[in-house]
Amino acid sequence: MYARPLLHDFQDTAELVGLCDHNQLRLAAANQILGTALPTFTDFQAMLVALDPDGVVVCTQDRTHASYIVQALQAGKRVYCEKPLCTTAAQCREILAAADRSPGEVFVTHNMRYGPAEQKIKQLVDTGKIGRLLSLEFNEHLDRSHGADYFRRWHRLKENSGGLLIHKASHHFDAMNWLAGSRPEVLTAMGGLLFYGNNGDFRGARCLDCVHAAECDFHIDLNEDERGRLLYLGAEAEDGYHRDGCVFDPQIDIEDQASVSYAYENGVRVNYSLLAYAAYEGISLVLEGTEGRLEYRSVVNTGWAVGNRMVPGMDEMAGESLKYFHPRKGEEVLQVPRLEGSHGGSDPALRADFFARPWDADDQGRMATLHEAVQAVLVGAAANASIAEGGQPVRVQELLVGDI
Repeated sequence: MYARPLLHDFQDTAELVGLCDHNQLRLAAANQILGTALPTFTDFQAMLVALDPDGVVVCTQDRTHASYIVQALQAGKRVYCEKPLCTTAAQCREILAAADRSPGEVFVTHNMRYGPAEQKIKQLVDTGKIGRLLSLEFNEHLDRSHGADYFRRWHRLKENSGGLLIHKASHHFDAMNWLAGSRPEVLTAMGGLLFYGNNGDFRGARCLDCVHAAECDFHIDLNEDERGRLLYLGAEAEDGYHRDGCVFDPQIDIEDQASVSYAYENGVRVNYSLLAYAAYEGISLVLEGTEGRLEYRSVVNTGWAVGNRMVPGMDEMAGESLKYFHPRKGEEVLQVPRLEGSHGGSDPALRADFFARPWDADDQGRMATLHEAVQAVLVGAAANASIAEGGQPVRVQELLVGDI
């Protein structure tokens, strides 16, 4: 996502000067894959001192983001952080406190803002196409390849990822905050682990040597996956990070289904749902306003996911549509621009915004700032808190001063 483009696409504006990871073998593998001999560090502070970089890109395990962000801010650096900013409201407070004392800045790579459809929807909302925005409905259904992958790896434990309502849904919460132009006020949520975890008929430690391989629909062989071989290169031997953990491990404690309802300070209402075991993958986003309705729908082919399984017929089903409905004028089909690149072209657009423009250039309104990224995490944190309390309402902004 970052290293290769920095080396090849932004040579006039950026220079990749070093790599840091807790796993020395993974660092060696990264240099081998990139064809570079970049300085490598397992000590973040040592890297900051030795290289004195202008900025850092944080793309580590989610629970560690806050520590690296705070250290970088204390050193006065600019930080680009992968979503989510962090995993808890307490970490949000730590980062905000560090930012108040630092000349550094923090931006988070909420790439949904850069999607062609989302950009179009934002423009339509801001120019009054549907009048005053009243409500948002967002449904994401991850299929049993992409969705299952979050239950094979470190994401499966809430202490690592904050659960899918933070790790995955922070993109969606950020996009809805952006579209609504307000802060979430009060929230209630329900969710559970209905399909993965202890719900399977059989289980093993990991796919590599599982006795149920022949009968399990979720068995994968990373030796058949070129990407898997590149990611390994022996690095798993040093830290035990496996990408083929059993999706029916009883230790899994994140939700695979959740429903979240909340209100913004400006009165806009949201209904959000996430499903991680759907028969096929896609999203639907509906915006209702005083003068009409926007409907965005997409069906996604996930043949790229681990295991390389594709739902039959997906080539015909895959695609997206954007429609406007007026209560008296009827339906209008709107065109969505097509862009090349991952995540529908949003990743290249994000990288260009982050790495090709001068740091003091005028804000284009797309780079998610620290305070915007905090709000995305707070929705997920409030949802986790509400689920833990059986759906009790949570005052979202109070998390910035509370104990959660």
